[in-house]
Amino acid sequence: MRSSERNIYSFLRKYQVIIISAALALFSLHLALTDKKEYARGYLLKEILSYTVTPVQGLILGVQDSITGAWNDYFFLIGVHEENESLKKTIYSLVEENRRLGEDARQNERLRALLEFKQSLPYGTTGASIIGFNIERWSRTVVLDKGSSDGIEKDQAAIAFGGIVGRIIEVSGGGSRVLLTTDLRSNIDVMIERSRVKGVVEGNGTDGLIMKYVRQVDEVQVGDQVITSGLSGIFPKGLIVGEVTRVEKSGDNFFKLVEVRPAVDLGRLEEVLVIRERSSYNE
Repeated sequence: MRSSERNIYSFLRKYQVIIISAALALFSLHLALTDKKEYARGYLLKEILSYTVTPVQGLILGVQDSITGAWNDYFFLIGVHEENESLKKTIYSLVEENRRLGEDARQNERLRALLEFKQSLPYGTTGASIIGFNIERWSRTVVLDKGSSDGIEKDQAAIAFGGIVGRIIEVSGGGSRVLLTTDLRSNIDVMIERSRVKGVVEGNGTDGLIMKYVRQVDEVQVGDQVITSGLSGIFPKGLIVGEVTRVEKSGDNFFKLVEVRPAVDLGRLEEVLVIRERSSYNE
């Protein structure tokens, strides 16, 4: 409501008794004078009423229109608010649907790559999804959704597209646990692909590996690929373990200190293949 209209409304409320009394007095006088004999005076009174009441009536109607307009605007704003809330819900649903479709597309891409890798292997495997992580200093394991009912057994190798993941250490009917290569308890027989120098890779308890029993005279350099040697009987020969990132003399002056970066990013892993067949690994 505008300022002038508010002032008028305040004036009417303040003097409403006087205004009503004056209007009733004029109306009574009009009834008393308006007959056949006093027509001229009645007509004069009617004109007086017309000139005095009409402006007030106009003001009242203006205030009424303003109030009606404000009320309609209020309901219009309520409608706009409800429409905005509906649009927000629709946008949220579309965003969630787009996110879900994007996640499905990424999963399909991962599974397609894993399937192609599975088909390229010369031994049978079982695909499994990772449903649990235990990443600590003294224990680095993952839980799979496949167990003995799916042909999973203890000490089977778990691999992924790009390299090895670890070995099965626990099995139940519907699940199993994998000891990751970076665990301090993990040890894998390996060799340098280029020079065929052999050694054992152990986890460092964080995100890296250490290749042990490499002599000072052995030929190892940064950038060399480390692969499984197949000597343990758990991992087939020739699977990629990682890449050498550091070579230094150790404190005993007999062995080298060789650090290796895992080929598989274990922290981002979601699916693995478990190798079921152990025969003809080294053939």
